Amino acid sequence: MTPREGSERAAAERLTSGIQPEAARLLLARCLAGDLPASRALRELFEMTAEPESVRSLVDQITKRAAILSRAGDRLLQDRVDELTQLVVEPDNTH
Repeated sequence: MTPREGSERAAAERLTSGIQPEAARLLLARCLAGDLPASRALRELFEMTAEPESVRSLVDQITKRAAILSRAGDRLLQDRVDELTQLVVEPDNTH
């Protein structure tokens, strides 16, 4: 693991800390770390919760945390958060 990958994983953990359910937190952490495309993460969240409002709430939590907790070096992470948010706002763009 490169130092950059390590810092991305740490930032993803920071942004997802305390998210419930735990399975959703792990899924979001994988997405934000770059291990899972945003469109797939959203599909899996929808399958997990079966409630669009729950998925929207999870993504909203991540978006708010990113705005508050992201650091200058977290640009790639912020891009991943933005992609998740965009897919929730405009679901016709999912792959």
